[in-house]
Amino acid sequence: APAADPDGLPTFIRFSRKTKQQYVQSERDGKPTGWQAFYRNGQWVEGQAAPVRKKAAAGSARRGGKAAAGGRRVRRTKAASG
Repeated sequence: APAADPDGLPTFIRFSRKTKQQYVQSERDGKPTGWQAFYRNGQWVEGQAAPVRKKAAAGSARRGGKAAAGGRRVRRTKAASG
């Protein structure tokens, strides 16, 4: 892995849980600089991570936004006080 980015800043090895891959990133004052390198086809390549397909949201607008109770509205009533 590269020990420094093109600007000479030290790099850190990270793991992206989203893309499930390791990458190297440089930081300045504890904040990422935007430079990253990924290991592809036996060599380190500068650039972006491999694209990840997003999963559909559980309560999408297409189904009315109600994931609970199979899309049906559930009416709740107050318990009778005795």
